[in-house]
Amino acid sequence: MSSFSFVAIDVQQISDRIEIDELLARYARALDYRNFHELDEIFTADATFDAGGLGSPSGPKAIREMIEGTIGHLDATQHLVGKSIIEFAEGGDEAEVRTYLISQHIRESAPGPVKHYFLGGEYEDRVVRTPDGWRIAYRRLDRLWKQGDRAVISG
Repeated sequence: MSSFSFVAIDVQQISDRIEIDELLARYARALDYRNFHELDEIFTADATFDAGGLGSPSGPKAIREMIEGTIGHLDATQHLVGKSIIEFAEGGDEAEVRTYLISQHIRESAPGPVKHYFLGGEYEDRVVRTPDGWRIAYRRLDRLWKQGDRAVISG
C-alpha cells in the first residue's frame, strides 16, 4: 500500500497568480494594439517604471507617455511574456514578480536594410492588490540581449 502526502491548496493564491499573469498579458496587448490608455488600469497611481536609458517615469500618465513616445511610431510590435515567478509577501497583498520577455519592433521606414529590432529581457515587478484588482507598483526592464537595428526604435 502506498502512502500519499496531501498539500493544502491555497485557492486565493492560485486565483491571485492567474490575475497577476493576466495583468502582465494585458500590459503586452495594450502596447501591441496601441491601446496606451489601458496602462492607467495596469499601473498604480504612484507607480515607477525603471526603463534604463529610456528613463524612470512615475505615474501612469508619465509611463504611458514614455512608452508611446518609444514605440507609438512603429509599424508593429509584439511583446511575448513568459511564465512568471511570483513570490508573495506576508499577508498576500503584494508580490515580487520576475518575467522573461521577447519583444519585436518593426518600422518599414527605418534607415538601412534592417527593419526590425528584437529585445530579450526580464521584467522585475512589484505588484499590489488594490480595490480594483492587481496593479504594477514598480517595474524594471533588464535588457539581456538584442538583435537587429536599434535605429528602428529611435526613429
